[in-house]
Amino acid sequence: MTDIDNTTPALGASGDGFDEVPPDYDYDAPPPEGVDYPDDPEFEAAPNELAGAVATVAAGGTEPGELTDVLTEAVRKAVATQVAEAAKKVAKGVIASALTTAVVAGMRETAVNEAAVATDPDRVVEEPEEPKPEKRFATLDAFVEEYIGQTYRREVTARGTEEKTRWCPEWWNHGEAVARLTHLWAAFEQMRLDPGQAMSAWWIQHCDPHMDRLLDAQGPFKYCSVAGGHKDKLTALPTVTPPAGLFVDDEDSDSDPQPAAPLTSSRLILPAAPTGNRRVVYRSFP
Repeated sequence: MTDIDNTTPALGASGDGFDEVPPDYDYDAPPPEGVDYPDDPEFEAAPNELAGAVATVAAGGTEPGELTDVLTEAVRKAVATQVAEAAKKVAKGVIASALTTAVVAGMRETAVNEAAVATDPDRVVEEPEEPKPEKRFATLDAFVEEYIGQTYRREVTARGTEEKTRWCPEWWNHGEAVARLTHLWAAFEQMRLDPGQAMSAWWIQHCDPHMDRLLDAQGPFKYCSVAGGHKDKLTALPTVTPPAGLFVDDEDSDSDPQPAAPLTSSRLILPAAPTGNRRVVYRSFP
């Protein structure tokens, strides 16, 4: 057995990875202040094993050939255990930050519902309603002024444009305009939430057709203009009240309303289809 004095290499951070063990090193000293070892037998044993290995080497109880293996195993256990403890602390912090008040309340409600179903299988648990997405525009006028008016720009102020394009600054005084823009707004609020091609379809299938009708020179703004303002000249379409009972108000039917009066023959005679053999000529091509 070879004697090893206090200059025997020990684990360190300088030179080739080893420092000299101080002559007054206390291998039984407690861990430094502020170091909190967890209640893990392997974690507690790792530093002791490392200290014991160093003490054994210093005392000359280890052959030189066994020095590397002893220290490597002791260091591996100490480092692995400290890394595991650090990972636990990180995971604990992540979970704590994720468990917000709303998440905890939801977990508690789910647990209560599942317990209620387990004790009473016939009980119907109402699923909580999903919160409705917040509208981008709170009112119709905000939608028209802040979006339609800013994005769907057309020349409506120059002289002579009234022959092709009409717009009324008091659009809200026109029933057709209010109805069309209301449905246009509803479609916008729904389709804007789709991350795909929904907004492209909104422009082509909703916005363009509605705005073409509203801006048409023969549309609801026919007598209005930006310069002249609103003109209430268009009257309602003339109608004649139909005979009583002609249309049935059937709330249970999803089909289109049908006339209630019996249908009469139109006396229209259609010629019968020809019968017998028909001559068919097939043209041949060279």
